[in-house]
Amino acid sequence: MYKKSKLASAVLTVLAASAAPNLHAQESDPAFEQIQVTGIRGSMSRAMDVKRDSSGVVDAISAEDIGKFPDTNLAESLQRITGVSIDRSGGEGQLITVRGFGPQFNTVLVNGRQIASENDSRAFSFDTIASELVSSLDVYKTSTATMQSGGVGSTININTARPFAIRGFKVAGSVKGVYDENSEETTPQVSGLISNTFNDDTFGVLFALSHQQRKTRLNQAQMDGWLENVGVPNPQTQSGGDWTGNVFSPRNYDHKVTFEERTRTNANLVLQYAPNDSVVITGDVLYSDFDVETDATSYGHWFTAPNIQGVGDDGSLFDDNGDRRRPTVDANGTIVDMYQEVGLATDMHAKKFDRLTESTSVGFNVDWEVNDDLNLSFDLSHSTAEREANNGRGNQLSLIGYANRVRFQVDDNILPYASMFAGANANIYSGQQEIDGAIGNATDGFAAYDPSIAPDGVSNHLDTANSRAHVMLRRGWAVEDEVSQFRIDGDYFGGSNGFVSAKFGAQYSSQTKTLTRWDNEGVGIHCTYCGYPDLPEIPAASQYIFDAGGDFLSDVSGSGRMPTQWLAHDGEAHFAFLEDYYASVNGESISFDAVRRNNSFEVEEETLSAYLELEFEGELADMPIYSTTGLRVETTDVTVTGTQAPIQGLTILDQTEMLAQFGDAQGFDVGNDYDAILPNISFKLEITDDLIARMAASKSLTRPTLESMSPVTVITTTRQGGDLTSTSGNPALKPFESDNFDISLEWYYGEASYLSAGYFKKNVSNFIVNSQEDRTFTLADGSTLTDPSTGSDAGAPDANDAEAVFTNTLPNNGENASVDGFELAAQHSFDSGFGFMANATFVDSDAELDPANINQVFAVTGLSDSLNLVAFYESGPFQTRLAWNWRDEFVQSLTQVQGDGPTIVEAYHQLDISGSYDVTENVSIFFEGINLTEEFVHKRGRYANHLLLAEDSGRRWAFGVRGSF
Repeated sequence: MYKKSKLASAVLTVLAASAAPNLHAQESDPAFEQIQVTGIRGSMSRAMDVKRDSSGVVDAISAEDIGKFPDTNLAESLQRITGVSIDRSGGEGQLITVRGFGPQFNTVLVNGRQIASENDSRAFSFDTIASELVSSLDVYKTSTATMQSGGVGSTININTARPFAIRGFKVAGSVKGVYDENSEETTPQVSGLISNTFNDDTFGVLFALSHQQRKTRLNQAQMDGWLENVGVPNPQTQSGGDWTGNVFSPRNYDHKVTFEERTRTNANLVLQYAPNDSVVITGDVLYSDFDVETDATSYGHWFTAPNIQGVGDDGSLFDDNGDRRRPTVDANGTIVDMYQEVGLATDMHAKKFDRLTESTSVGFNVDWEVNDDLNLSFDLSHSTAEREANNGRGNQLSLIGYANRVRFQVDDNILPYASMFAGANANIYSGQQEIDGAIGNATDGFAAYDPSIAPDGVSNHLDTANSRAHVMLRRGWAVEDEVSQFRIDGDYFGGSNGFVSAKFGAQYSSQTKTLTRWDNEGVGIHCTYCGYPDLPEIPAASQYIFDAGGDFLSDVSGSGRMPTQWLAHDGEAHFAFLEDYYASVNGESISFDAVRRNNSFEVEEETLSAYLELEFEGELADMPIYSTTGLRVETTDVTVTGTQAPIQGLTILDQTEMLAQFGDAQGFDVGNDYDAILPNISFKLEITDDLIARMAASKSLTRPTLESMSPVTVITTTRQGGDLTSTSGNPALKPFESDNFDISLEWYYGEASYLSAGYFKKNVSNFIVNSQEDRTFTLADGSTLTDPSTGSDAGAPDANDAEAVFTNTLPNNGENASVDGFELAAQHSFDSGFGFMANATFVDSDAELDPANINQVFAVTGLSDSLNLVAFYESGPFQTRLAWNWRDEFVQSLTQVQGDGPTIVEAYHQLDISGSYDVTENVSIFFEGINLTEEFVHKRGRYANHLLLAEDSGRRWAFGVRGSF
């Protein structure tokens, strides 16, 4: 399935002749041998031992018992570690950031192996693996030559259980019900593990299974983005003066409720065989099926910047001189009061954002103790992952609505205010419908939507007789990922003259990721009814009034004036209705199904590496000192293949949108290669038996995201009035490179008790930045693509049409940045049964975002301070734990869904609780509470009043029983 370079083929031949596959056998890890020691203190003690005994800076989390991880989600557990923060999806952790470096900068391994990911980047989604299958998590913050490269932020190893680590017969499992307060649904979750060893512990079998269903409701207000300087006409200041600075205008404003059904099934099978005392053979399979099926209903307005106008406080559209009023901006240039009728859409959406994934990982390992001085390990693994296109339901929209008139206002509240004009205006668009009956003056007055109106009266405001079909979109990416690895590791033990050991090895890794675009946009089918035509009339019976409830986003400022009721419909039924209607009128069939697009691509990446690492011990001023120095050498070959259909024309679809027309698909095959030399050195000084000082320096790298290396040009926006955008990839991208330095001091003063303080600094080069450039397209006949919305006839091409100038976004290497920070941690266990864990991380950079500079193309994303506090009580049969996590504001991305500025996540904190009671020695009952104070996620753009998302995922409770025999 992959192409091998000549060098890689030659080395593979040598490696294959040496034996067969893995990393060092995990049964030698004390954390695994002691897994039978249960409870919070046992977990804390094992994690502390990993931290203390490691040569570099390593933090760990250990299971409290077989099948019992401290948190219900792996990412939620990782956020308890100093320097680790998470991004949430649907109210649970999905992606992680370590020391300010986001998901793509962290290498995630399972049992020492890279596994395929359904994510379209290099990021690993932690919600795909159930925590019940995991024995421990190790977070390596400093690099060593023995570890696979790729993690400028960290390398995280997820360890699953092994039968030889458990020894003998063991069965454990749990059953619980999860209650979601937002959805008011209770769903099941079951997990089980059975393990046994036979024939004097020379053969072992372990099988673990976990199945979870969860139904949740997300209450949301969102905007896809804020546009910068896109032609808002003649804005004025709040005092009435002329404004000449930057202007930021909203793309849209939606109120949305998303219903999610999450179903996750994980299975793990492990076989181990020890034919003699010196050889352990392990084979394992890890399977994950994780589906997120969604149904969302929303109500919103779409704005077109060149059509924005102003309005007076009295609702008048003209000033005393009879001139049109101008839109108003604040001191930053943000539109804070505006009115629009031409080109404005008020839509009721039926949406889907399905995520259907499946992954499998197979591994085979031989660990051979050749003699007392030499150990060899051979590991072979292969994994696949895929995310379905699902007929474009990864981003599906079925829209009904009205051409409308709306006043949009921004103030000190988080949520803006959109009020509707009263009465219909037949002059807006010929043949289109408009919302009718809003309270207020039927000529030019405004009135707020009145949320107190009972459902029976809503039809006065949202008349089902007037709603019409609008845009019908199916779109999404299918992702296929395949990773194959072969690795040989050796460990030679010297034990004389200060020399401890020499570790050496080689690894071949091949990854192939295929991204295929599916949609119905490319042929314009989605816009068959874009213009709200008089026909077809949507059957009233297929629409209904959705009531979001009086407490919809009630904790978000500004919610009291937003609508909580709107028209809703079944999106799938509406697709079918329009297809049937089209066939009855036109005598031919039409399908809104997504089709495979030609701008799809495949990235193949081969990496060959070899390493040598030496360990020494000695004394410094009568204090034991340990040192590790190593070198890893890698060569990487990248090949990008795919197809690209060149743009050949633009045609008018409706009053605001154009359709891009494409020519015949053309294939491409481009390549890139680079080498890396990655040294490392570390020192551990035992000042006393309990006081340890560390210092480490290394060089590490993170490879470019796979999707950014495709040369495909994707047309992203074709709006009339010059709003034309596109994106391209760059196969010549080089990896990020980082020079790292760490120093820390750790005091282990008691059982499961320690204090630590550390400082780190990373100097990173080759940061990828998205630069923008004006781009025109040459057609097959040598002419330049033109914009038919310009010229003498705005509805058809003519000789006066201007060139179509696209703003093209292209990634390039070129920026350097320094990131440094402090990490503080404390852990203490009292004799009374009480205890606590606390840590804080403070991160800084010389490349932070300046909101006032719209020309800034680079800033380090993910940087934020964080705090964790965990208090627990464990005595006899009872234990409970209260955990609080806080993450400060951070820049999540330098882009928005359909905007020009950054995405910033406001500070967020969450309080969780769990507890259990041992009914017998083997059976316990337990409870869990997530997000006790019902916090909401708030994302914004460049300034505080640039709302992007307010999302309330609610509070969750779980109750269950756990057994271990």
